[in-house]
Amino acid sequence: MKEIDIRETVHEMMLRQMGGKVTVFLGKQCHVKFTVEGYEISYVYNINAKNKYFLQRVKPYPMAAGVYEDLKDVVKMIEIDLEQLKEVIKSGKFEKFLDLNKRILDTARNLEDLFFYYKVDEELFDDLLKRIEEIKEKIYQSAIPEKRVYFKKDPESLEIE
Repeated sequence: MKEIDIRETVHEMMLRQMGGKVTVFLGKQCHVKFTVEGYEISYVYNINAKNKYFLQRVKPYPMAAGVYEDLKDVVKMIEIDLEQLKEVIKSGKFEKFLDLNKRILDTARNLEDLFFYYKVDEELFDDLLKRIEEIKEKIYQSAIPEKRVYFKKDPESLEIE
């Protein structure tokens, strides 16, 4: 146990030397795992610097789920998320959704590598932004009230009239 403490202290010192402000919490970090129709669904949550709970879905794909005041809100969010995932799995379209999500995440990583490792022409910014807006518009056009299937919670990012 002492060896872990020493290694953590060395890493904290290195991060501070890099200019970081390091805050160490001796608090709760929790990993929660469910199996739904053969799929692993897992979450992690921890207490952040503002004494709030930061929740993230880890599997089947990573997604920040939000920051919550207390654990009952975390549990409620996990409950809702599981309900939604179960419905999508039952729809028969989950594999297609996972593939699309993986491609989006891979593309985000490709984009980061492009900008971190190469000189990028200004026109590429405009072209990529235009294409992203086209995809967003297609998503918004598909989110019509008549096709809504989940009502216990409103969507986080789609404002549907």
